[in-house]
Order: sequence, then structure tokens, then C-alpha cells
Amino acid sequence: MTYYLSMVDINTGESNMPIFMAELSRSSGAPDTVNVDIEFEIIIDSEALGVNNETLVKVETILPLALSAPIHLSNMDLNMSTDQIFDDQGNPVSLRMDITEQIEMDQAEEMFSAIVQTGQLPDGIYTFRVTAVSENGERVTAEDILNISNPATLQLVSPGGILADTTLNEIYTTFPVFQWESDPCNINVGCEYFIRVAEFNSQEHSSVDQAVESVTRLPLDQSIGFEPVGFGVTTFQYPTDAGDLEAGKVYVWQIRKDLVTTAGTEQLLSDIRAFKVKDFTTTEAGASTEDTSPTGIALRALIGDEMAEQIFGSGGEAEGAFATGNITLNDESVDVSFVQSLVSMGVATLDEDGNEIYRPAEIISVEVSE
Repeated sequence: MTYYLSMVDINTGESNMPIFMAELSRSSGAPDTVNVDIEFEIIIDSEALGVNNETLVKVETILPLALSAPIHLSNMDLNMSTDQIFDDQGNPVSLRMDITEQIEMDQAEEMFSAIVQTGQLPDGIYTFRVTAVSENGERVTAEDILNISNPATLQLVSPGGILADTTLNEIYTTFPVFQWESDPCNINVGCEYFIRVAEFNSQEHSSVDQAVESVTRLPLDQSIGFEPVGFGVTTFQYPTDAGDLEAGKVYVWQIRKDLVTTAGTEQLLSDIRAFKVKDFTTTEAGASTEDTSPTGIALRALIGDEMAEQIFGSGGEAEGAFATGNITLNDESVDVSFVQSLVSMGVATLDEDGNEIYRPAEIISVEVSE
């Protein structure tokens, strides 16, 4: 989760967002009223701020808290602006606190400047600690630790590149697998990704930005803007129920990331990439090939243009043949989308740490049969 500047006042320790709740109550056999001193401390360990496990601010009660009925304290209560709280029976209890420890003023100003630049608390570990000290010296401590990581990266990987290089960024399938990279999402909050795919028409569009804002192939429903992809994912295969991608045409795509912050949902937009769907109706050598079906395109992409021409081109063993769409793998029938995933992503394997990675598919041999 991202935390914003208004969450914590670095001068007083005051915060406007509940981070933790602590319950104070008398132990069995204790007097009807017990005096308790309270200490509240914020500790920061942030390389981004240049702070190494230092106390930002520490506030303590000036006079002990008179505890008769259970009291629930939150971090929002423990600051100098609070003069009373209420116990569980609705009785007001005086609470007066003062700052007893604080980071150096020049460090505080540097931190404040760094925070103001983004409006967010920089990456780091923020510890909120509350300690209750009874009359007999017994100490009870509770703390909540925030490990803050502000997502800043949302980078498209494939397919495509800049608009000027579409001839170098051709794809061989009308059902590409889109891949991108981004910072990990908070495991408790998560984040959701969305995609937008549109055709680039040089007659109508002067830039990729203009194209991606025009009529989209995905989503088909123009009113929703972006198509939901899923939570925490970084790959997405173009669906069969979306608008058809046509051979020879250029398309642009963009990813949006929605993540939860203390100020609501924040949206991050990626850059825009362009790619071209290869047109196999003519080849560089001028040979004619009519098989532009999804299966035929995927097959050619898998074995490569050179081998495809040797087999399906003039004088080849399968000259003039068309892919039937019947595909088997180890005697098991598979869908053309599986072949397309091999082309786009490769073969899934595990690295030394047991993480799933994708390696390019390798063709060992090709056999042509009637």
C-alpha cells in the first residue's frame, strides 16, 4: 500500500489513518483504578530518506492515565493534540502528552522536503510502537510495522516497440501474449491490471497516443476504457472474443495498474508500444502462401520463415497445403492458443530457486506426413 504525506505529521506524531489499536485493561485483582504511563514512538529505517533506524518522534504522558475500565488506544489518539479519550464505559479519561524525543531539525527538514516531492512516504520500514508502564514498573509493548514499497515501475516487455520499428516488431499470431513488468503488489491489498489495444491508422492518427485513445479492439465495449486483466498478473493472452487483429495492420497497446493507497485508488499508466501482425500472403522472396489462418500463422511462427518456405513454398514437400487446425502434443489434442503461447512466451521451466521462467521453444525436427 502507498502512504501519503497527510498520514503522519512528522512534527507531532499525529496521523489521520488508523494503523493499530491497543487495548489497556486492569489485570485480575488490581485496584479499581490503576495509573498507567503511555509512550508512543515512530521509528524509521529508510535508505531513501537516509535514516537508519532512528526515532522520528516520541511522545509520553505528562500525567499517568487513570485506568478503571478498559481503554482502546489507536495511533490517532497518541499525539499532543489529544487531551482526553473515552474508556469502554463512555467515561472521559484525561490524556496529556508531550514530546520527549525528536529527530534533529535539519534531518526533519530534509525528510519533509523528500516526502513533499512525491507526496508519499518513501520506501522503508516504519515502526509505530506504544508502551504502557504501570505503577509497579511493569512494561507492556505493542507495535505495528509498515514495510512501505511505492510501486513506480510499469514497463511493457512484448510484443512491439516504437512505432518507427514496426517492421522489426512483427508478430506471427493474431492472438499474442502481452507481457509487462511492475513492482510487486502488497500481498494484503493487491493491485489490478487493465489493458487497451487499438489499431494505428496512419490516415487517422498522428501518434500512438492518439491511436490508443481511439476505437479499441480490446475492450470491445468502448464505454469501459480498459479491459480487466486480473490481480497481480504480468502476462495476458489476447482473447478469442475480442476484436480480430488483422494481418498486415499495426496495433498499439497500453497497460493500466490500479493500486490501493491511503488516499484511494491510484492509477498508473504504462508507455505505449506498437506492433504489426505479419502478413503471410506474400513473402520477401515473392512466393505466394495463402494460409493465413490462426493455425497456419502459429505454425509458421513456430518453425520459422525459412523452414516454412522449404516445406510449404514452391517445390516443398507440402506445397499448397493448409493447416487443418488439428494439433496434437504427445498424442494429446491441444488448442491453437497453446501453440501461440509457445511462440509468444516459450516453454515454462523452473530455475534454481523453484521460480517459473519461460525459455524459447526449440524445434528439434520437423516431419511432413500426408
